[in-house]
Amino acid sequence: MPSVAIAGYTNAGKSSLLNRLTDAGVLVENALFATLDPTVRKAETSDGLGYTLADTVGFVRSLPTQLVEAFRSTLEEVADADLILHVVDVSHPDPEGQIAAVRKVFSEVDARKVPEIIVLNKADAADPFVVERLKQREPRHVVVSARTGAGIPELLKAISEGIPRPSVKLELMIPYNRGDLLSKLHETDAEILSLNHEEAGTRAVVMVREGFAAELDSFISND
Repeated sequence: MPSVAIAGYTNAGKSSLLNRLTDAGVLVENALFATLDPTVRKAETSDGLGYTLADTVGFVRSLPTQLVEAFRSTLEEVADADLILHVVDVSHPDPEGQIAAVRKVFSEVDARKVPEIIVLNKADAADPFVVERLKQREPRHVVVSARTGAGIPELLKAISEGIPRPSVKLELMIPYNRGDLLSKLHETDAEILSLNHEEAGTRAVVMVREGFAAELDSFISND
Protein backbone atom coordinates (compact mmCIF):
# COMPACT_ATOMS: atom_id res chain seq x y z
CA MET A 1 0.00 0.00 0.00
CA PRO A 2 1.44 3.44 -0.86
CA SER A 3 2.69 5.39 2.16
CA VAL A 4 2.56 9.15 2.73
CA ALA A 5 4.69 10.69 5.49
CA ILE A 6 3.72 13.99 7.12
CA ALA A 7 6.95 15.74 8.10
CA GLY A 8 8.05 19.25 8.98
CA TYR A 9 9.50 21.64 11.53
CA THR A 10 8.18 21.38 15.07
CA ASN A 11 4.82 23.15 15.59
CA ALA A 12 4.20 23.35 11.84
CA GLY A 13 0.79 21.73 12.39
CA LYS A 14 1.47 18.17 11.25
CA SER A 15 -0.78 16.43 13.80
CA SER A 16 -3.56 18.96 13.18
CA LEU A 17 -3.26 18.25 9.48
CA LEU A 18 -3.47 14.50 10.07
CA ASN A 19 -6.58 15.11 12.19
CA ARG A 20 -8.10 17.12 9.37
CA LEU A 21 -7.22 14.52 6.73
CA THR A 22 -8.31 11.43 8.65
CA ASP A 23 -10.19 12.53 11.79
CA ALA A 24 -7.58 10.49 13.66
CA GLY A 25 -7.73 12.39 16.97
CA VAL A 26 -3.95 12.58 17.32
CA LEU A 27 -2.43 14.51 20.26
CA VAL A 28 -1.99 18.17 19.35
CA GLU A 29 0.33 20.06 21.66
CA ASN A 30 2.38 23.22 21.19
CA ALA A 31 5.57 21.59 22.43
CA LEU A 32 8.83 20.28 21.05
CA PHE A 33 8.54 16.61 20.12
CA ALA A 34 4.86 16.40 21.07
CA THR A 35 4.75 13.55 18.55
CA LEU A 36 7.32 10.97 19.62
CA ASP A 37 6.12 7.91 17.73
CA PRO A 38 4.85 7.50 14.20
CA THR A 39 1.08 7.65 14.16
CA VAL A 40 -0.19 5.82 11.12
CA ARG A 41 -3.69 5.96 9.71
CA LYS A 42 -5.22 4.41 6.63
CA ALA A 43 -6.80 6.75 4.10
CA GLU A 44 -8.34 6.44 0.65
CA THR A 45 -8.36 8.54 -2.49
CA SER A 46 -11.66 9.69 -3.98
CA ASP A 47 -11.41 6.90 -6.56
CA GLY A 48 -10.86 4.21 -3.91
CA LEU A 49 -7.07 3.73 -3.82
CA GLY A 50 -5.89 3.01 -0.27
CA TYR A 51 -2.77 4.53 1.26
CA THR A 52 -1.29 5.15 4.70
CA LEU A 53 -0.62 8.53 6.35
CA ALA A 54 2.14 8.64 8.96
CA ASP A 55 2.70 11.58 11.32
CA THR A 56 6.35 12.03 12.35
CA VAL A 57 8.40 13.83 14.98
CA GLY A 58 8.89 17.58 14.54
CA PHE A 59 12.29 18.67 13.30
CA VAL A 60 14.41 21.57 14.59
CA ARG A 61 17.49 23.41 13.36
CA SER A 62 20.80 21.58 13.83
CA LEU A 63 19.14 18.44 15.14
CA PRO A 64 21.96 16.77 17.12
CA THR A 65 23.25 13.50 15.73
CA GLN A 66 22.24 11.65 18.90
CA LEU A 67 18.65 12.86 18.49
CA VAL A 68 18.61 11.82 14.84
CA GLU A 69 19.64 8.38 16.06
CA ALA A 70 17.09 8.40 18.91
CA PHE A 71 14.28 9.15 16.50
CA ARG A 72 15.65 6.95 13.73
CA SER A 73 12.51 4.79 13.66
CA THR A 74 10.15 7.70 13.15
CA LEU A 75 12.49 9.39 10.66
CA GLU A 76 12.68 6.18 8.66
CA GLU A 77 8.95 6.57 8.08
CA VAL A 78 9.97 9.54 5.93
CA ALA A 79 12.79 7.76 4.07
CA ASP A 80 10.58 4.74 3.32
CA ALA A 81 7.56 6.76 2.18
CA ASP A 82 6.30 7.03 -1.39
CA LEU A 83 5.41 10.70 -0.87
CA ILE A 84 6.31 13.34 1.74
CA LEU A 85 3.92 16.07 2.84
CA HIS A 86 6.43 18.68 4.06
CA VAL A 87 4.30 20.86 6.32
CA VAL A 88 5.46 24.46 6.74
CA ASP A 89 4.10 27.07 9.18
CA VAL A 90 3.79 29.88 6.65
CA SER A 91 2.91 32.33 9.45
CA HIS A 92 6.35 31.81 11.06
CA PRO A 93 8.91 34.67 10.77
CA ASP A 94 11.39 32.43 8.88
CA PRO A 95 9.59 29.68 6.96
CA GLU A 96 12.44 29.36 4.42
CA GLY A 97 14.88 28.65 7.25
CA GLN A 98 12.59 25.96 8.60
CA ILE A 99 12.27 24.36 5.17
CA ALA A 100 16.07 24.28 4.84
CA ALA A 101 16.46 22.76 8.33
CA VAL A 102 13.95 20.00 7.59
CA ARG A 103 15.54 19.20 4.23
CA LYS A 104 18.90 18.87 5.95
CA VAL A 105 17.41 16.12 8.13
CA PHE A 106 15.86 14.54 5.04
CA SER A 107 19.38 14.32 3.60
CA GLU A 108 20.71 12.75 6.82
CA VAL A 109 18.13 9.93 6.65
CA ASP A 110 18.38 9.46 2.86
CA ALA A 111 14.90 10.86 2.19
CA ARG A 112 15.77 13.51 -0.40
CA LYS A 113 14.91 11.10 -3.21
CA VAL A 114 11.30 10.79 -2.01
CA PRO A 115 8.81 13.02 -3.91
CA GLU A 116 7.80 15.99 -1.76
CA ILE A 117 4.79 18.31 -1.63
CA ILE A 118 5.28 21.54 0.32
CA VAL A 119 2.14 22.12 2.40
CA LEU A 120 1.93 25.81 3.28
CA ASN A 121 -0.09 25.53 6.50
CA LYS A 122 -1.64 28.24 8.74
CA ALA A 123 -2.32 30.33 5.65
CA ASP A 124 -5.27 31.92 7.47
CA ALA A 125 -2.80 33.57 9.89
CA ALA A 126 -0.03 34.37 7.41
CA ASP A 127 1.04 37.44 5.47
CA PRO A 128 -0.30 36.97 1.90
CA PHE A 129 2.98 38.32 0.51
CA VAL A 130 4.93 35.60 2.36
CA VAL A 131 2.54 32.94 1.06
CA GLU A 132 3.02 34.21 -2.48
CA ARG A 133 6.80 34.31 -2.06
CA LEU A 134 6.89 30.67 -0.97
CA LYS A 135 4.53 29.64 -3.76
CA GLN A 136 7.02 31.10 -6.22
CA ARG A 137 9.96 29.34 -4.54
CA GLU A 138 8.29 25.95 -4.25
CA PRO A 139 6.57 24.92 -7.49
CA ARG A 140 5.04 21.75 -5.96
CA HIS A 141 2.92 23.22 -3.19
CA VAL A 142 -0.57 23.35 -1.70
CA VAL A 143 -1.81 26.22 0.49
CA VAL A 144 -3.95 25.04 3.43
CA SER A 145 -5.22 25.82 6.90
CA ALA A 146 -5.52 22.74 9.08
CA ARG A 147 -7.50 24.89 11.53
CA THR A 148 -10.21 26.01 9.10
CA GLY A 149 -10.03 23.21 6.53
CA ALA A 150 -9.19 25.60 3.68
CA GLY A 151 -7.20 23.91 0.92
CA ILE A 152 -7.77 20.36 2.22
CA PRO A 153 -9.65 19.21 -0.94
CA GLU A 154 -6.73 20.48 -3.06
CA LEU A 155 -4.27 18.64 -0.81
CA LEU A 156 -6.22 15.39 -1.07
CA LYS A 157 -6.18 15.77 -4.86
CA ALA A 158 -2.41 16.35 -4.82
CA ILE A 159 -1.91 13.24 -2.67
CA SER A 160 -4.05 11.19 -5.05
CA GLU A 161 -1.98 12.38 -8.01
CA GLY A 162 1.33 11.97 -6.17
CA ILE A 163 1.17 8.41 -4.84
CA PRO A 164 2.25 5.52 -7.10
CA ARG A 165 -0.57 3.73 -8.85
CA PRO A 166 -0.93 0.03 -9.67
CA SER A 167 0.52 -0.47 -13.16
CA VAL A 168 -0.42 -4.02 -14.29
CA LYS A 169 -3.78 -4.43 -16.00
CA LEU A 170 -5.39 -7.87 -15.79
CA GLU A 171 -8.69 -9.42 -16.82
CA LEU A 172 -9.57 -12.16 -14.35
CA MET A 173 -12.21 -14.84 -14.08
CA ILE A 174 -12.74 -15.48 -10.37
CA PRO A 175 -14.79 -18.58 -9.45
CA TYR A 176 -17.70 -17.97 -7.11
CA ASN A 177 -16.07 -20.20 -4.48
CA ARG A 178 -13.10 -17.78 -4.34
CA GLY A 179 -14.87 -14.86 -2.75
CA ASP A 180 -11.77 -14.43 -0.60
CA LEU A 181 -9.81 -13.36 -3.67
CA LEU A 182 -12.43 -10.79 -4.58
CA SER A 183 -12.31 -9.49 -1.02
CA LYS A 184 -8.52 -9.23 -1.24
CA LEU A 185 -8.82 -7.13 -4.39
CA HIS A 186 -11.12 -4.75 -2.51
CA GLU A 187 -8.88 -4.64 0.56
CA THR A 188 -5.56 -4.02 -1.24
CA ASP A 189 -4.66 -1.00 -3.30
CA ALA A 190 -5.87 -2.66 -6.51
CA GLU A 191 -7.97 -0.49 -8.81
CA ILE A 192 -11.10 -2.38 -9.87
CA LEU A 193 -12.07 -1.09 -13.30
CA SER A 194 -15.10 -3.36 -13.84
CA LEU A 195 -16.91 -6.35 -12.33
CA ASN A 196 -19.37 -8.57 -14.20
CA HIS A 197 -21.03 -11.65 -12.76
CA GLU A 198 -21.18 -14.44 -15.32
CA GLU A 199 -22.09 -18.12 -15.24
CA ALA A 200 -18.52 -19.29 -14.58
CA GLY A 201 -17.72 -16.63 -12.00
CA THR A 202 -16.95 -12.96 -11.64
CA ARG A 203 -15.09 -11.31 -14.52
CA ALA A 204 -12.92 -8.53 -13.11
CA VAL A 205 -10.77 -6.02 -14.94
CA VAL A 206 -8.24 -4.67 -12.46
CA MET A 207 -5.04 -2.70 -12.11
CA VAL A 208 -2.63 -4.23 -9.58
CA ARG A 209 1.02 -4.02 -8.55
CA GLU A 210 3.55 -6.44 -10.04
CA GLY A 211 3.93 -8.49 -6.86
CA PHE A 212 0.19 -9.09 -6.57
CA ALA A 213 -0.11 -9.82 -10.31
CA ALA A 214 2.00 -12.96 -9.86
CA GLU A 215 -0.50 -14.30 -7.30
CA LEU A 216 -3.36 -13.84 -9.77
CA ASP A 217 -1.71 -15.59 -12.70
CA SER A 218 -3.90 -18.71 -12.58
CA PHE A 219 -7.09 -16.60 -12.70
CA ILE A 220 -6.23 -14.61 -15.83
CA SER A 221 -9.05 -14.94 -18.36
CA ASN A 222 -8.12 -16.22 -21.81
CA ASP A 223 -11.54 -15.52 -23.33
